[in-house]
Amino acid sequence: MAVPAIIRVDAWSDLACPWCYVGKARLDKAIQNLNLDAIHQQTQVVVHWHPYMIDINTTSSGEEYLAYNKRRWGSDGWTSSLRRSGAKDGLRFKDWKWWPNTLHAHRLVLLADSVGKGGEAKQELFRLTYEEGQNISDLEVLCAAANQLGLSGAREYLMSDEGKQQVIKQDRAAKSERKIDSVPFFIVNGSYSFSGAQDATTIEVVLQKAMSL
Repeated sequence: MAVPAIIRVDAWSDLACPWCYVGKARLDKAIQNLNLDAIHQQTQVVVHWHPYMIDINTTSSGEEYLAYNKRRWGSDGWTSSLRRSGAKDGLRFKDWKWWPNTLHAHRLVLLADSVGKGGEAKQELFRLTYEEGQNISDLEVLCAAANQLGLSGAREYLMSDEGKQQVIKQDRAAKSERKIDSVPFFIVNGSYSFSGAQDATTIEVVLQKAMSL
């Protein structure tokens, strides 16, 4: 049976969701474990990142980490298990200071995705948020990230309204049309879907099923 040339993964996640950070790390590991360069050199996994905003009421400038956790959950105690789980994937959450409003960060990911750098943008923004203590609600932080990613015209794009309605519409469509109520959420080749930060082995099995179609 011929292996498809492209394995398409559509991924919905929020940069303000720490479990989405874990989920991306595990997806990346699963793709690496497929060892396509050695086994199926004509096949590649292409991930398209779609915006999802869990809390659209987050202050536009972002909120301080502990203050946000106290407001929503009373404390940040729930993050203990998250940190333990993420540590298994090399994620330290070493300098997590902000709970960002991710509207503009999602705009940047859309811009990056249009030139094949969506995954790189996602990773950089996750890293800045959870490991470097940066506030990705801040347009200057996003412009610096765009420069790091080599995205030309990003400052002009971010300082305009371009992409804003696209993010809002895609977020609403994910919730109302696709009925996605938690992230991360993934669809592989339009046939297999799964949610949550599944372990890399589980994700790898799903990708292998898609390869056998």
